[in-house]
Formats: sequence, C-alpha cells, structure tokens
Amino acid sequence: MKIINYVKRKIKKKKTKNLNNKILGTYPKLNNSKIIFNGNNNIIFCENNVILKDSVLEFNGDNSIIYLSSNKFDYILNVAINNNSVFYIGKDNYINKELKIIISEEKNIFIGNDGIFSLGIWFRTADPHLIYDIKTNNRINESKSIYLGDHIWLGQNSLILKGTQIDSGSIIGANSVVSNKIIANNEIWAGNPVKKIKDKIFWDGKCVHKWTKKDTEKSMNYDSIKNDKPIDIYTYKYDSKNYLSYDEIENNLNNMTIDEKLNYLKNIPQNKNRFVRK
Repeated sequence: MKIINYVKRKIKKKKTKNLNNKILGTYPKLNNSKIIFNGNNNIIFCENNVILKDSVLEFNGDNSIIYLSSNKFDYILNVAINNNSVFYIGKDNYINKELKIIISEEKNIFIGNDGIFSLGIWFRTADPHLIYDIKTNNRINESKSIYLGDHIWLGQNSLILKGTQIDSGSIIGANSVVSNKIIANNEIWAGNPVKKIKDKIFWDGKCVHKWTKKDTEKSMNYDSIKNDKPIDIYTYKYDSKNYLSYDEIENNLNNMTIDEKLNYLKNIPQNKNRFVRK
C-alpha cells in the first residue's frame, strides 16, 4: 500500500507541471512500479485486471498512448515512449522478466494476445542515431513501427528492432536479432541476423522444467498430452474476412487524433486469424 500511495503522489506531482495527462479505464494495481509523465496530453488506458510489477512507464513526449489489456499475469514493463506514439499490448501475455521498450520518432509498437516473453527482451523502433549515405547525403536508417500478432513466443535475449512484423503462432529463438523482417504465421526464426529455421509448426505454453521421463515420453505426441486445447487453437490461417493488416493499423494510427486512436484501440477486432497474411 505504501508503494501504491507513493506512485499516486508522484503522478499527481507530475500532472501539476504538465497538461491533460490521463489514466483512463480501470486504475492499475501498482506493485513497486512508477508512472511518469514528462509531457502533455498523454494517456494510459488500462482494462480490468492490470497489475504492474517492478515496472516503469515513462512518457518523454506529448500525445502518446500506452494501452494495457486485461491480463491474468502481472505486467513487468520498462517503457519509454516519446511523441505521438502508441504502445498497445493485448490480453494474457506472460512476461518472464522485465520487457524493455523504447518507442521513438512517432512510431508504434503493437503486440497481440497470448504471447510468451522470456528474459532480457528489448523492443526498439529507432537505432537511434542518424546514419547517412556518403554519396547522396540521404538518411538510410529511418525509424519504423513494430507489430506482433497473437500467440508469439520470444526466446531469451531477443532483440526486436524497427520494421519487424511477426504473424500469429510463430517463435523467435534465443539471442536472435530481428530487424525489418516480415515473418509468417507458425514459423520458427532464429539467429543474428534472424533466419527461418522451420515452418508449419505450433507451440504449447506448458513448461517442462519439472517434468519426469514419463512426462517427456507423453509429450512426444501432442495428442498424448492431457490438455484442454485442440491443435487448431494454435494453428492459424489466412481469413480474408477477418484479416487485419499491420500496415492498415499503422496508417489509421498515423492519421488520427489521440482520442480517435484510443477509441480505435478499444475496438480492435479479436478474431483468431486476424494477424495472418496470405
């Protein structure tokens, strides 16, 4: 309770220096966490069942949104968001340790539902310093947004960089660097730089750490595992009626006021195959 009261006072103090920063929806439960406004006209929107543990959410610019969906797990986030940007995370994502996120140069990060995020993961939309071509003097490292679909597993120490788009059901291996890649659904990619390892896979979130030989033997065929989820829960396919294009979401967010963005995010369709392209 002392931590929660401290954070609330800190938020109030910041708001006296700035204009029109808001915490909307259901006020989150804060466990050793801070919400810091260093700008104007920013919004945090929380659905029900949002617990922030060992987290820092920091607005270092104006007109940005952090949207936290309902979650049966604690959020463990370190987010630095700047001007005119969105950080959206969907429902029931499991974060093993602090997920570190820097959103720069008016870009966005969008994460779907039901993902697993291991230790030491970073998201960055910018390099962040400027690189130019000597012959033309033109900049060659423009910042880009990042989009992840549903049921995505990011392995330990993954680095997810600008321009990355990952469709639902896929896996990124440990110590991978993913930059400006378009990754299809139900695939495994790994390495630095990341490369496709295998396609047509699906994954289950059960943890094997305490398993015995008997458990391992049963796991060798999915049908042998006692579970309540059929295979088609984890496999995805293109559905023209329900498909949501990341590029279309990006275009919509870039052409809306902050209030329009919030309403748009509240109403993102939740169809199973929404983030699977042809």
